Amino acid sequence: MKSHCRYLLIMALVFSGGGQSNPLDTSQQEIAAQNTSDATPKVESDLIDGLILNRAMTRLGHRFYREFVAAYRDIGGTTDHSGLTVLERATARNGSKISILHNRRPIFITIVSPANRYIDKQAKAAASRVDRLVQQSQQQASWAQWLDPDLAADEF
Repeated sequence: MKSHCRYLLIMALVFSGGGQSNPLDTSQQEIAAQNTSDATPKVESDLIDGLILNRAMTRLGHRFYREFVAAYRDIGGTTDHSGLTVLERATARNGSKISILHNRRPIFITIVSPANRYIDKQAKAAASRVDRLVQQSQQQASWAQWLDPDLAADEF
């Protein structure tokens, strides 16, 4: 019995590389350090800009959120927005109603069904559409300051 245990221990050490783990090379360590930096941001707005909140309730909503965020980052989505929120309202009949809010205003709404296998495509389409809408909103806001010099509209 002892020889059998010794044999298993020796085989485990041989197949695991002698008990030594392969360290990451320096470039991978630098990338990992950049991704997990706990340094305090220099400007307070850096904490909010680019923030995408997850207010999903179901696994389906969380999957949509993950795919949306990944697609938004992949396309180089605008990060100088004042926050996006992915809000899910689960319904018994239709699946989930997912709204994407910008400044607490819905800018994209879709229905996601559990039987639907195109959730990833819906999330990618939502990411590109939301990015265009955020850019359009910022452009309109920048033009609005020059079109109306008053702080408020007239009360007629």
